[in-house]
Amino acid sequence: MAIKVLPESLINKIAAGEVIERPASVVKELIENSIDAKANSIEITVEDAGLSKIKIVDNGIGMSKEDAMLCFTRHATSKIEDVNDIFAIGSLGFRGEALASISEIAYVTLITKDNSEVGTLLAMEGGKLLKDEGVGSARGTSIEIRDLFFNVPARKAYLKSKQVEMNHITNVVMQYALIHPDINFHLISNGKEIIHAPITEDFLNNIMFVYGTEIGAELIPVDFSANNIRVHGVISRPSFTRGDKSNQSLYINSRHIKNSLITESVYKGYERLLFTGRHPVFVLNIEMDLSLVDVNVHPTKREVRLKNENELDIVVSQAVAKALESVNLITPATVESETNQAPIAKYTFTTDKQETLAVAEEPEKYVSVRQPPEIVQKERERLFEPEETTKLGPFRILGQVNRTFVIAENPHGLCIIDQHAAHERVNYEVFLSDLDGKSVKVQELVSPKVLEVTPVQYSIALGNKERIESLGFRFDEFGKNSLKLSAIPQLFGRLKSTLFLDILNQIEDSGSKVMDEEELDRIIRFSCKASIKAGEELTEIQLKTLLSQLEGCTNPYSCPHGRPTLIQLSVADLEKKFKRSGW
Repeated sequence: MAIKVLPESLINKIAAGEVIERPASVVKELIENSIDAKANSIEITVEDAGLSKIKIVDNGIGMSKEDAMLCFTRHATSKIEDVNDIFAIGSLGFRGEALASISEIAYVTLITKDNSEVGTLLAMEGGKLLKDEGVGSARGTSIEIRDLFFNVPARKAYLKSKQVEMNHITNVVMQYALIHPDINFHLISNGKEIIHAPITEDFLNNIMFVYGTEIGAELIPVDFSANNIRVHGVISRPSFTRGDKSNQSLYINSRHIKNSLITESVYKGYERLLFTGRHPVFVLNIEMDLSLVDVNVHPTKREVRLKNENELDIVVSQAVAKALESVNLITPATVESETNQAPIAKYTFTTDKQETLAVAEEPEKYVSVRQPPEIVQKERERLFEPEETTKLGPFRILGQVNRTFVIAENPHGLCIIDQHAAHERVNYEVFLSDLDGKSVKVQELVSPKVLEVTPVQYSIALGNKERIESLGFRFDEFGKNSLKLSAIPQLFGRLKSTLFLDILNQIEDSGSKVMDEEELDRIIRFSCKASIKAGEELTEIQLKTLLSQLEGCTNPYSCPHGRPTLIQLSVADLEKKFKRSGW
């Protein structure tokens, strides 16, 4: 088959396929043009998920007639002039391909006006100019797209349902509305308002316009700078997460991007505060030197290449960690909703006298309700005056519920602690500290235990001997597919030899025969099942010790798996639940 030069019309349709994948691609390109044109009001109207009609009207700087005539020419742009501009791109668009690509596969009507007295109207069909005339118009640009893909029916065949395509459009508008509180965004579909995000000076208010007040109430502000990089925006509390990553938005210099490395950096900042399989909500903008970001690596500009990935990784994770450190992360108890679900039975409730917490109290530690209110308040303040500042307490222990939850009072109200999750956190941090200091305490077995293992487990054990022994185990070969276990970590002594086999199974299940850092961390979390169990009755001394140890943790708010260790029910919540005065 002979090589031939393709006709211009076919070249343009091929190029259009790279830039315009679906109706949402059109909306994205046109919104970016409006933002680059310094518009502070952008209205998007669509019909039939953008297939019948897409119309975008802005109040930007508009175009002269000369520029309007050029804008549908491929690689005609006002945003770059020479090769050096490609390596420091500050605008959202720069290639000059979008309008040319759109006009090849749709009917397009453009009305635009700069500071001239008369505006310009251009009509295009399949890349051909049908109409060119002067028109009265306000400053700005209006562009209407009809019958998208009318001459490339094969492209239509690959589109999803109208609902799915509309979801893509909504997501595009939402991403730009989130990062531009200085622009009024209005999205209307088939006559129905979908998004209205008016101009606001408050970034958090802007998030609430788009995501709603429920999400907005759970967000923490982020603003951190280091090494000429600024990270600002919002992240959700660890207790407020989603089952997927759909509410995560990343920007570099206000350009929406997808980048797995930066996303992973955000998760590092949470550092085990998240429950397994749960994902935080965040909107983060990274401001950095334009020359360190290459946006010219993907036709739709949704991926970027970064020159300082390692440095950026550190700064982003620090920004998230600092933001989380700045707020109280105790999970608040909700009083609005209740459940009819039966509890997981741990023991049978009895009316026998409880001896566990039966300790004598000095008479003066009780406050008479007959005293004047001001005296009662002063006495409460005296009782709860902490000896030292703590993250959680001080606590006054009241008892246990279901031998699982510790009930305590602190200055804010009622605190409920999950004894298993709390002890997991304590053991986890103690073990990590010992591991980092290479001082894991070892418990020698009175009689070494011979373990028969599978050939795969045998290979895993010998291949990871140094790492496994760093955890506090001591073992040697003892014949074919047998190991002699002579010592285990003291902290997890209650699990005895089963923990060793569980660790081998964990490595085997991961599909790798070599224990890396991620696998090691997963094993340490797994090891925490040696902690106090739900259903165990604890003495007052044990409870006080547990809470004291929890308060000393770097992160006392969640267990290593991300479940909350405690929840807080404020005095105000209690008053509301009992419908006292003021409620």
